[in-house]
Order: sequence, then structure tokens, then C-alpha cells
Amino acid sequence: MDFEQALTYELQTITGLSGKIYPQKAPENMTPPFVVYFSSEGEPIMALSGPTDMTELSCEIHVSAETYEQMKSLTKNVTNRLKTFFQRSIGQNGPIIKSISHTEPTEDIDNTTNFHISSFDIRVRF
Repeated sequence: MDFEQALTYELQTITGLSGKIYPQKAPENMTPPFVVYFSSEGEPIMALSGPTDMTELSCEIHVSAETYEQMKSLTKNVTNRLKTFFQRSIGQNGPIIKSISHTEPTEDIDNTTNFHISSFDIRVRF
């Protein structure tokens, strides 16, 4: 299981998000709540001695909800779930996360849909 598959597997365990985790774009007319992510393939981590067996990647997470309160709650649940990744294999036999961090979430309203959106970046090493 690769990182994106494992991320989807893990975030779907959050109440209300089962089957609602999407890479790059949610389906049209999708009703919130849902999560959209943008992930890189990552790059090998280099050390003075040369390449290591570790990879570092960055990923954008966007949490969409119908109400401000729901967005705040889901963002907290998502960030709390991400924190549990540290020092364990995520998903089903997915990568073992050696470090994970995230930026402070920013909040916005989509002017077209009126969805409340929280966005933040994560950086992961595995």
C-alpha cells in the first residue's frame, strides 16, 4: 500500500468521511463533508553518506464542510488522526511513518458552493 492509499484508508476511519477522501478533486455535486488532498511522490532523503532508504513528501489537505462548526470539528479530527501516524505503519501494510508535521490550518469559504474549507500542508518522512 502506497502513501496515498494508506492516507485514504486512515482518514476514512473518521466519522462522516468514509468514502469521502479524494485525490485532487471531489466529484461534481458532492455534498460535504469530504477531504481532497494533493500529494507528491516524494523524494529520497540524502545524507552525507549518500541516499538513504527514507522518503520525504509533502501533501496538501483540504477539509470541506457545510458549516463552520463542522469544518472546525473535522479539521481537528483529521489533524488528530494524522498525529497518530508517527512511528507506525499506516493503512494496511503501508509505510512506517518516521516523522510527520503540519502547518496551521487556514480557513476559507468557497464562493461558488458556500462550503467552509480548512486547508493545511503536511510533511511526512517514511
